[in-house]
Amino acid sequence: MIRALRVGIAVLLISCVPLAPCLAQSGDESRPGTLEPTYEPRPVPEPAIYTTEYLFALTRGVSNSTLHPAAKAPMFLFTVPLDIVFLPVTAIAGFFPPND
Repeated sequence: MIRALRVGIAVLLISCVPLAPCLAQSGDESRPGTLEPTYEPRPVPEPAIYTTEYLFALTRGVSNSTLHPAAKAPMFLFTVPLDIVFLPVTAIAGFFPPND
């Protein structure tokens, strides 16, 4: 009984294989074989004119670090004055954003 069922299923599958390409044809026959995108690509972003990544970078690095808060406080005594000293240089460097 099981053998007859397996043979019946095999015959059914083999007989459906030649019909598969006929059933898979699409309604648009003007351009067969061309692919159409399913999404609209994003437009290219405009390049940045100015970036603030360099302004107070030392201070930002210390505040975003994983140091214990008690260790961060003395570090700010060194980083804030250094950032103020280098502020003109970093303000000019903002016109040259890093390449991503």
